Amino acid sequence: MASEAVNNYITKRYERWLDYSLYHCGLAGISDEATDVLNEVICSLLQKQSELLDKLLDTKKNGYTELDFFVLKMIKLNASSPTSQYRSRYKPLPADDNVDYSKMDIEDLPDETEDKNADILAKLHLVREIYESLDLGDLAARVFEFHFFQDGNFSEWKGPETLKQLYEIYNGVQELIRKKISGESTAFSFKL
Repeated sequence: MASEAVNNYITKRYERWLDYSLYHCGLAGISDEATDVLNEVICSLLQKQSELLDKLLDTKKNGYTELDFFVLKMIKLNASSPTSQYRSRYKPLPADDNVDYSKMDIEDLPDETEDKNADILAKLHLVREIYESLDLGDLAARVFEFHFFQDGNFSEWKGPETLKQLYEIYNGVQELIRKKISGESTAFSFKL
């Protein structure tokens, strides 16, 4: 983590570095990305060792620090070099400026935004309706209701039944409902 002196220096010099970034990004044709380039450089800078940053800050040359020269060099490199870290990470999609998009045959697909919550609710109502129409015994009804509708965990079941028995009962009721939904014959009942 950078020292407080380095953080204060970055805050103090940010506007000047941004001007430099605006200039070089303008030359590179990406002037609207100047702030992003500078922020990327600062993020990369702050990931360096604290000792190195302090050393760069303490080394003065012509009224500037080595930290200034390092940041300016990285801004110029990230703005101008197509293989730089910033340019390769945020590479724009290739586009053909010679294409007349108004003459292209683009299929307009209908907006198929489905209401997933309404779909889940409808399915839940269907399961509830089938569950209530089944001829279930008291235990089977309580087990299914506890696990399916109340989202209860069988390890918290208050009763003498074992986990194996509870799962067998639940799976049996679930199978009856599945068969009823698919239209299979459900002439048998599940009484317990």
